[in-house]
Amino acid sequence: MKPFPLNNPKAASIRHLNTAVAVQHMENACKQTALRYHIITCSNVHNKSQLFELLATSLAFPDYFGHNWDALYDVLCDDHWMGEHGIVLHFRSIAAFQRQDAHDWSMLYETLEDAIDYWRSLNLPFWVFFDHVF
Repeated sequence: MKPFPLNNPKAASIRHLNTAVAVQHMENACKQTALRYHIITCSNVHNKSQLFELLATSLAFPDYFGHNWDALYDVLCDDHWMGEHGIVLHFRSIAAFQRQDAHDWSMLYETLEDAIDYWRSLNLPFWVFFDHVF
């Protein structure tokens, strides 16, 4: 399996993991970097409010997070939250939310893509992995 170029900001993107081997490969690659790695388990997320609450808790967002799409983008692009080396977000069990709320799934995806672009412009890697195995 081809290695994930996690330290390369230009390669940073959203990736979908469809096998347990791919998930393990990504997790092993994360252990070999200085990137902050966060697992976000979405098995009990059925709507946008639950998603925002889970993200705020899982990622220790600052108190000013406003629980809307613009606020999500703002906090994802906050250099105090980001750290010095970059970040990897690993979403587990997101399929139910994706099926139940196509509009908010699309908004999440777009917001994450915009955050990736922002950090890429500053030469910092921001990766997102959607795990369709767990």
